[in-house]
Amino acid sequence: MVPFQFEYRIIQTIPGISEVSAAAIIAEIGTDMSQFPDEAHLSSWAGVSPGNNESAGVKKSGRTRKGNKFIKASLTEVAWAASKVKDSAYSAIYNNLVKRRGKKRALVALAHRVLIDVYRVMKSGV
Repeated sequence: MVPFQFEYRIIQTIPGISEVSAAAIIAEIGTDMSQFPDEAHLSSWAGVSPGNNESAGVKKSGRTRKGNKFIKASLTEVAWAASKVKDSAYSAIYNNLVKRRGKKRALVALAHRVLIDVYRVMKSGV
């Protein structure tokens, strides 16, 4: 991780991301965010973007796509950790969603939010 110390440290400022998780995220997505036009493309590649299957006003399966299983597993672990951080925005999002959608779907939504934040932090460097 020596060549990527800046990105490695800045990703760890996001709640729930530890040293191992930051290393796994950098190993899978890299540090060059120019290959992804926006955060939606990155989340779709990772397989944590929400499905949208609707026909004639009837909502059908909202499954996520397969995506990269390594980054998906790392983001799910990060989402578990971020949901336990007291008085954070991530725990508020998780607690709001878990009532309506259940634990697993709330975790996927939180993993999606964390990945969007990782993209924005890596893109801007702040």
